[in-house]
Amino acid sequence: MIKFFNLSRNKITLIKYVRFFLLGFVLVTPTLKLRAVSEKVSYYLDIKPVIQQHCQGCHQPALRQGNLDLTNYKEFVKGGKNGPAFVVGQPESSLVVGMIEGRHQPLMPLGGPPLEKKVVNQFRSWIRAGAEDDTPSQNKNLSNNAFPTYQLPPVITAMAYSPDGRLLAVSGYREILLHRSDGKGIEGRLVGVSDRLQSLDFTPDGQILVTAGGIPARFGELQFWEVQTRKLKHSVTVCKDTLFGASLSPNGSKVVFGCSDHTVRIHEISTGIEFLRTRHHENWVLGTQFGMDGKRIVSVGRDFAAKLMNAETGAFVENLNALRKELMAISRHPTRDAVVVGGEERIPYYYLMDRPSKMIAGDEATLIRKFQRQNGEIFVLEFSPDGKKLAVAGAAPKVTIYDVDTGDLLLTCEGHQAGIYAVAFHPKRNEIATAGFDGTVRIYELESGKILKKFIPVPLEKQAVLSN
Repeated sequence: MIKFFNLSRNKITLIKYVRFFLLGFVLVTPTLKLRAVSEKVSYYLDIKPVIQQHCQGCHQPALRQGNLDLTNYKEFVKGGKNGPAFVVGQPESSLVVGMIEGRHQPLMPLGGPPLEKKVVNQFRSWIRAGAEDDTPSQNKNLSNNAFPTYQLPPVITAMAYSPDGRLLAVSGYREILLHRSDGKGIEGRLVGVSDRLQSLDFTPDGQILVTAGGIPARFGELQFWEVQTRKLKHSVTVCKDTLFGASLSPNGSKVVFGCSDHTVRIHEISTGIEFLRTRHHENWVLGTQFGMDGKRIVSVGRDFAAKLMNAETGAFVENLNALRKELMAISRHPTRDAVVVGGEERIPYYYLMDRPSKMIAGDEATLIRKFQRQNGEIFVLEFSPDGKKLAVAGAAPKVTIYDVDTGDLLLTCEGHQAGIYAVAFHPKRNEIATAGFDGTVRIYELESGKILKKFIPVPLEKQAVLSN
């Protein structure tokens, strides 16, 4: 059962990083740090985190390669088409040990570096000692294959309309909910293994839905879903923490995203294979965008910088901005090589991607304009499909909409009870969808600011009553 609690890594303040670390789910997330050899090996603390990071991308309910599901202990015991994964008390006879040691083919993890010897020995010790499932009782129900159940609305961290405007994809706990864009019903539930989904986006043809997320302190994950069949095409585990700020190339062939290890990475959508990895940031990367031609990217993060890079070679070009405070959001204009960035300083800055004069350290020759200072830190920025409007949202419970060319405030969308983490313009109708900490989706008419529809996107066990 899903309940709410405050999760904060590295003693980060609630207000400053609530978007990234407070998502309202019961979850214990032990790290992959190896425990002392003298300690009893734990399935929950030692074995399961390794499986999550290295194995679940291929062996989960949505894919089941080799007819093997490793998302829970029961399925692990059952094994796949080659038989049981392990024999209790007999590591030498256990298939999983043979594969991670290279005695049986294929060597696992498939396509990745072999596991450290210490990790392999932990598997051997755990099996030899009886292969006990010591998962806390309150966490066992989080690893089943059924749809998640909700007592309260979860924090919504990502939304996206399909290109034809028919569907609205909304993040839940461990799933994506495909709603009719008029808010009148759920058409599909895409359940994966990542607890948190930080980014959602459809390819331009609407055939693939790309997500980026993961389990904090365990792994990051890219998911590539076939929209029509509702099947998971690829799942790729990346890095050792949740992924942030994913965006697609203009032609829909690649996805770029940020990582906690200070890298920006690009993967091919058709295969899921990594195309490029760069490390020009000095802290977590929280947002990314391709340029119009797909040959450049701009990324922002906790090191205050908006960095322009070559998307084909990974070469650093320059910082677009004068370094001020941490940046958490970025959006590219749909018809111009220009981006707007924002974050801790509360001011949206609108920059050209091309410097009109010789670079001088600390200058802002690329700055087009500053928009109004917001009432709270900025978590999300979004241009309208025609590029004429800019939506700004964050810690304040409202969305402000500006004229891009003049900087004038056009509209304020109110009604949410807390911070807003997801905003999406409808591709065909004059509407905008907003969502965040209060767990509700609100759809506004853009001329008047009138709320056309509000709804809780997940099915609740006990129907919640929406307030204003």
